[in-house]
Amino acid sequence: MKTLTSLFFIFTSSIFCMLAQEPNTLSAAEKADGWELIFDGESFDGLEKLAEGGWEIKDGALSATAIPHGKQMDIITKERFDNFELTFEFTISEKTNSGVKYLVTNDFSNQPGVYLGLEYQILDDINYTYPERGQLRSIASLYDLIAADAKKDVKAFGQWNKALIIVNGNQISHWLNGDRVVHYDRSTARFATLIESSKYKDLDGFGQAKKGHLLFQNEGTPISFRNIKLKRLR
Repeated sequence: MKTLTSLFFIFTSSIFCMLAQEPNTLSAAEKADGWELIFDGESFDGLEKLAEGGWEIKDGALSATAIPHGKQMDIITKERFDNFELTFEFTISEKTNSGVKYLVTNDFSNQPGVYLGLEYQILDDINYTYPERGQLRSIASLYDLIAADAKKDVKAFGQWNKALIIVNGNQISHWLNGDRVVHYDRSTARFATLIESSKYKDLDGFGQAKKGHLLFQNEGTPISFRNIKLKRLR
């Protein structure tokens, strides 16, 4: 009986592994639902580095590499998007400081050519802190503007976290590992007040772009992304 039970366990485990979806792929259901891959796990197709270097593809993940101090070596999508759901997985390490920016443009009059946008913050909250802004710059927050729910679930170093950003007109939300941790309406007076109290106060129209690139930050600390998928909302 023990032998039969062991064989059954091995068989069912093998079937489960066969059925498990490979990273950076779309299931038939996802394709039917309108999802598309932003990163295929093998190439930089559809992406553009803002400077040579800074990123590598290793083990199916888009990973940041060491950069010269003060150098902007982010990577952006060539295409711009308006209303969408964006999902991605990421791992952090000690003192990781990164982020995913959305609705990104480079047409601000006082910072011409610099790609800026709203940011889903990615941070090692334990070992890398911002005393001057505190929770406004914690993981999954709307960087420098709205703190994420303090009860958020963050995986251990090296484990994959799953993030979701939903942009539907002026209604925007951040999700982390299945929980909504930020929600805001960028058309409100409250949002305008938050901008005026932030590092973005001198950027006319910041956060109001109707369409923009996605940007993945390389701040010189370890960060990896995979399963970057987007569904356009009509």
